[in-house]
Amino acid sequence: MKAIENVFSGTGGQIDLLNTLYGGSSMTTMDVQREEDRLVITLSAPSVKATAFNVLVEGNKLVIYTLLVSNSHFQEDDNDAEAAIPPRLAVPMFLRVLDIPDFVNADQIEALYEEGKVMVHLPFKNEEQLHRRINIKDLF
Repeated sequence: MKAIENVFSGTGGQIDLLNTLYGGSSMTTMDVQREEDRLVITLSAPSVKATAFNVLVEGNKLVIYTLLVSNSHFQEDDNDAEAAIPPRLAVPMFLRVLDIPDFVNADQIEALYEEGKVMVHLPFKNEEQLHRRINIKDLF
């Protein structure tokens, strides 16, 4: 890559990143709805790609976040194997840490991307999982 192309490529990526940080992207909205058999968390950020969303289960917490990743390429030589991996800048745009309720089956949580929105499904446990009788043991 020629030096002048490298400068414009890097500058263009920085301008795009700063534009997004300072008003070029829409704010992420989150909505929670209860359905008959599950909770549905809907996340909407019109200018954010589905690959920017991350959904994690950490113990009894649900972590939802988006990262804006810079696509700038700062390569000096196309033949350099190390330069083939561009440095990236990741900026967090949205973060929510939610407690997973006891009545939700954490093992069955799933996330879907549909029509520009990410939907996180939190299915309810069945009745047998919610209620059980504890037998009292007689030690004497």
